[in-house]
Amino acid sequence: MSDKKKKDEITSFQILGLNFPFDKTELINLTLKVWLAMATLLIVSIVFFGYEMTNADLPMGPIAGILIAYLIYILRE
Repeated sequence: MSDKKKKDEITSFQILGLNFPFDKTELINLTLKVWLAMATLLIVSIVFFGYEMTNADLPMGPIAGILIAYLIYILRE
């Protein structure tokens, strides 16, 4: 893929004056993979280690997955 085409696919968002660029398709793919890994770890920990879910697991799991995926995206660059 050429640099110009890749540059056109880069999207960004701004929080507190900081600019966070990302490639939308790559970040979505990474997020789905991270969510799948987190779900697998949750199931393994429930089945084999007797983990009981708390009230924070369901709402914070997807948010943490997005943040972990973005961290992986940054480190891969």
